[in-house]
Amino acid sequence: MATGRRKQRSGNGSRGPFRDILDIARLLSSSAVPEKLIETVLTDLCERLGKRSRCALLDGEDLRLRFCAGAHTCPVGGLFVDKNSIVWEAVRKGVPMNLTDPRQSNGYTHTLAEPIKIKSIIPLAYVDPLTRETKKIGALIVDSGQENLPISTEDFEYLQVIGQLISAIAGRAELIGQLAASCRRQEDILMETAHRFRNSIAIIGGFSQRIANQALDKEVAEKAVHLHEEVKILEGHLAEFEAYMGTKT
Repeated sequence: MATGRRKQRSGNGSRGPFRDILDIARLLSSSAVPEKLIETVLTDLCERLGKRSRCALLDGEDLRLRFCAGAHTCPVGGLFVDKNSIVWEAVRKGVPMNLTDPRQSNGYTHTLAEPIKIKSIIPLAYVDPLTRETKKIGALIVDSGQENLPISTEDFEYLQVIGQLISAIAGRAELIGQLAASCRRQEDILMETAHRFRNSIAIIGGFSQRIANQALDKEVAEKAVHLHEEVKILEGHLAEFEAYMGTKT
């Protein structure tokens, strides 16, 4: 193993790959913003390996470079990854790549203008718990660092575990977003249903009141009055429901 990397790790004291994995796993149970969690993971990864790292996430049909750690320059809003880059190739195939030979990236377009040599690309994805469908998220990318050395088999395996943890972080955030959107949609449906129901019972209430006022038959008039009273009760229940939904939103 390279001397430079050993020195970098020795600076972390007793920290090792298993300790790092446990620390990152604990982040999953926190309530912090997912973006901050990913930034924390990348920063820790950069310090441990002494290599620049970054994370690109899918944005619709595009892949946007969102998070960077190390000597990177990236716009605040992110940077779209070139469709012909090797990063996109790894995301499409869903297979981790460890580029031990610089010629492996020949023929691909580089997104960043800086002389950054990609060494490992870990696709990020999670399995939807309902559909069991694999949802692609993006990619974790690590370059060769200042020593310009290939990433070892050990570190490549470590990066794949980190990729799974980042996938869990991003996947959980996406599922929570879907759940929130579903809840909002259900609330909209309930409020729309309540609105239509109110219109219907208002028509019935008005009709029953006219019958009660105009009916010559006493029995019919009494039934109309009773129906109108029932409608008023329903309107009261509906008002309570709408007030409750208003407090929930």
